[in-house]
Amino acid sequence: MSASIIPFPKKTDQNLTELEKIMRRWLAELSNNPDLIETVVTRMLKFIEHYASKSFEPIFDLPVPRDLSQEETQALLLSIEKGTDYTAQQVHQMINEIIVERFFLEIEIYEARNKAINQSNFK
Repeated sequence: MSASIIPFPKKTDQNLTELEKIMRRWLAELSNNPDLIETVVTRMLKFIEHYASKSFEPIFDLPVPRDLSQEETQALLLSIEKGTDYTAQQVHQMINEIIVERFFLEIEIYEARNKAINQSNFK
């Protein structure tokens, strides 16, 4: 029995559009500064596209006895599928948490840059 390769889901353009809408809504609630909104959304979309849109395929090199019954084979396949699905969920959750952390970091970076620019203009 050979192992199947199960691709992890990729982010689609539709997902990026939906993420952009969510980010714009969050930013509009935090600030009415259109430059902040555009800057943060642009940087976040680049970040998401570059880091969070990558896919990978787990590869299993499982030695499997040739004399497995049909029931044992199905149980093994189900176990692999459940484990892969669980891992995909964990990876997805971790990526979501990283994106949210980066979102707030981008706001801080924007505000720090503007503060520095404003202070240098007053000198």
